[in-house]
Amino acid sequence: MFVLTFIARSSQGSVQDHLADLENRLEQLTPAVAFTRTYPDEVQGAFDNAQDALAAALLGARFTRFWVGIGAGELVRPRFAAALGAVSTPECSGSALSLSRSAVEQAQTGAPPRGICVHAEGQGVRADQVTGLLRLLYRVASARTEAEWRVIDLLVPGVRGQQKAVAQALGITSQAVSKTLVRSYWHEELASRELIAELLEGLSWQAVERLVEIRR
Repeated sequence: MFVLTFIARSSQGSVQDHLADLENRLEQLTPAVAFTRTYPDEVQGAFDNAQDALAAALLGARFTRFWVGIGAGELVRPRFAAALGAVSTPECSGSALSLSRSAVEQAQTGAPPRGICVHAEGQGVRADQVTGLLRLLYRVASARTEAEWRVIDLLVPGVRGQQKAVAQALGITSQAVSKTLVRSYWHEELASRELIAELLEGLSWQAVERLVEIRR
């Protein structure tokens, strides 16, 4: 399981708008545990697969608005509340919660700050390696302009032949769409996502297996 914690970088009034926008986008990814406000400047939730967790994490990089912490490990949901679909992370327990908290705290450190970080039980070195890859994607995504995001928001990853439709929707040329995707390193992001998601999945499985061994 992957618990994600997002903390807003700014204390300005626009933070609430940014948080609301982030929550709406996160819910479209159908999290296993819905994202809720855990502090006035923070939202937290969970996914049960790495691909959605990665997609969600990169939402936090948009315009460098959020620090992002990923905790890969065990998350225990209260049985009856989970069955009703009415559960949030404060009602849950498990290592993924504390790992996400320590990860988002570390994401705020460094020079320049890391921006994003993943922690996994007993896998410090491997988690640091995966964090390095996540930081690359975070930097790429956070450097994009509003115009570039308008193009990317209309794309469906993995589907060919979309550029003409996107161009028509935005009232620009197909060539402009193509140049935007090149300039924003969109193709490079897509090419690397599968491997990074696989590495995240490995962190989660190994963390859970480690806990099973400890309990034997």
